[in-house]
Amino acid sequence: MTLKLKLRTALLACAGFYAASLGVNIVNTAEAAGSKRVCVSWRHFQEERWRIDEAGIKSILEPAGYTYVSADAQSDPQKQLTDVESLLTSNCDAVIILAQDSKAIMPAVAEAKVAGVPVIAYDVPIDSTDATFISFDNVAVGRLMAEAMVKVKDNGNWVKIDGDATMTIINLFGAGQMQIIQPLIDAGKIKIVAQQNIENWKPDLAQAAMEQILTQQDNKVDAVLAMNDGMSTGVAAALSAQKMLGIPLSGQDGDKTVLNRIAKKQQTVTIWKNSYLLGQAAAKAAIEMAESKPVTGAKPFKTESGQEQPSLLLDPIAITYDNLNLVVDAKWISKEELCNGVTENPPAPCK
Repeated sequence: MTLKLKLRTALLACAGFYAASLGVNIVNTAEAAGSKRVCVSWRHFQEERWRIDEAGIKSILEPAGYTYVSADAQSDPQKQLTDVESLLTSNCDAVIILAQDSKAIMPAVAEAKVAGVPVIAYDVPIDSTDATFISFDNVAVGRLMAEAMVKVKDNGNWVKIDGDATMTIINLFGAGQMQIIQPLIDAGKIKIVAQQNIENWKPDLAQAAMEQILTQQDNKVDAVLAMNDGMSTGVAAALSAQKMLGIPLSGQDGDKTVLNRIAKKQQTVTIWKNSYLLGQAAAKAAIEMAESKPVTGAKPFKTESGQEQPSLLLDPIAITYDNLNLVVDAKWISKEELCNGVTENPPAPCK
């Protein structure tokens, strides 16, 4: 064993012992010490989709001979900082960060730069030229969401259920939404009767907020523009309790429960971001960056403060009752899962 490998193995052993108490999945074998490593800091694993992203990342790293190392911040910005520090100590060749708080994570990005470790801001933007942003076109996500909603209901009392106010990505979704609904608001056709940010995008908090809004509005709500599927599931529970399930409702992520709800005509749209492909794109970029190569296909992206950083932005797809075949054909969801409980007016894949 070379001196460099011995040192790396020793560092990994120390890092593994420290990280174990923090929930950081650090591999500390001599074999792993001699391999290339891509480290991933997840903000949490609360939502169904992150496991799909992870599978996409692993599908690229493992065949390329890279070790996957991860940490779950459990929705805690301070824990995420500690997680990234621990990951960097384990000798990452690149680090992928799904930020819980885009501002709070900045010291970790600075530490990675000092350590010479390239950083990918995954799905959520980080306002730093030292990070490469890999996500979907999030303005398009908001726009597609609103377009599908307006197609079925272009007037009346609307409610906006927005994501966590600390996450700057909601500004991108919101900008896309307003491109479509602002002219209708200005024309007096749509009235936003309530708008609520939901901490950590939690479904139970979205349900509680929607219950309160329905009480305040005496159930006079005609549509709910919810920013993701987890929150739309909470909203749907509140609507169902008032026998209002079926009014226009949006989301994003392509959660299986939501796709089934769309098949039942109980939700209007989810914006499908094939997160398996996103994970693959991030892993490919991480390998290129680890090997000091330019990221294939990267284009400039303007950060919140107006700086330019390299980015890869994938195209999202609006999934409605009329094109559910796309998610079945892509094996994102099985026909059985999609069509479970669908008894009336089944969509094409359920016939």
